[in-house]
Amino acid sequence: MILLTGRRGAGKTRLLRRLVAQARQAGLTVFGLLAPAQSRQGRKLRLDALAAHSGARRRLASRVAGELRGPRLGDWTFDSQTLAWGNALLARTPPCDLFVLDELGPLEFEQHQGWNAAFALLDQPLACRLAIIVVRPECAAAFRRRYPQAKTLTIRQPADRRRLARQLRETCRGGPPGTAAAGRL
Repeated sequence: MILLTGRRGAGKTRLLRRLVAQARQAGLTVFGLLAPAQSRQGRKLRLDALAAHSGARRRLASRVAGELRGPRLGDWTFDSQTLAWGNALLARTPPCDLFVLDELGPLEFEQHQGWNAAFALLDQPLACRLAIIVVRPECAAAFRRRYPQAKTLTIRQPADRRRLARQLRETCRGGPPGTAAAGRL
């Protein structure tokens, strides 16, 4: 399991999207959730929940007042129905080559809302070759306490995304012989 962290805007989601695309192109099975942002003039206004296996997309969060109903975190409102959809998807995670989750943060660790199904999933032996979990920097220590086996990768500057993508590909290549992911990402 890999904990991927870095400041806001560092490119964590961009890196995950690239890895998911590469994995799918290589014929690997991918599962999980991404949270791509919609921005205007450099400011994130909305987040979507994107199912990595199917491309299904739903509005996850918005900074636009009154647009969504659900839990609040700062100036963000999260959609309760999308959270339920994503948690149901997480609860049904099948064995896969690559599992991604973007992201766990204060909504999950402090408010016990958000992608709560992720904790039940990660608390069990995960039937996936590689799991990459994006965690907000302020919650990384709590994640490491709960999952001390997780390797931490931090994006500090744009060049780190290329280096981390290479490291993650090498991690997949180093898989046990006979695993679907060995040598194909």
